Amino acid sequence: MKKNERQILKTNNSVESDEYKKLIVLIVIIATVFLVFYLATSIFTKQDNDDIFDNDLNATEIQYDEIIIGNMFNKSGEYYVLLLEEDDPYSELFESYVTTIKPNHKIYTVDLSNAFNKSYVTDEYSYDSENFKTKGNLLVKIKDGKIKEHYELEESILEKLEELTKSAE
Repeated sequence: MKKNERQILKTNNSVESDEYKKLIVLIVIIATVFLVFYLATSIFTKQDNDDIFDNDLNATEIQYDEIIIGNMFNKSGEYYVLLLEEDDPYSELFESYVTTIKPNHKIYTVDLSNAFNKSYVTDEYSYDSENFKTKGNLLVKIKDGKIKEHYELEESILEKLEELTKSAE
């Protein structure tokens, strides 16, 4: 029986060592897969993280110059509001004028494609502060919560912006 017992013990030891080998191989495979995914992720996201951290100050700036139509009449004093359609061919030109005018005049912009502004865009104009509506690009001068001047056509908007630009120089 001693021979059989030794053989059984050897077999048990052999089975146990095979199980330990399988466990170690499994752990190595899992660790390798994890390491490969970790390295791939860190390589592919490194550039994105660098961009995020480089532009961190821009991400925290608050935009005060762009407003929504619902708050358009809530500002104090006298100011201009330029309502722009995003896909309008004049929009870049309008924006360049606004940049020039800002140091000397209060001027705000409204993006008409913004979801908050969609309910104010119709097929006609209404200049009442309670029921304001627009059908496209528009420049308005507001004083004490009421529209004092309005410019509907691109040409008239450009003329007024040019005039404001000249007074800003």
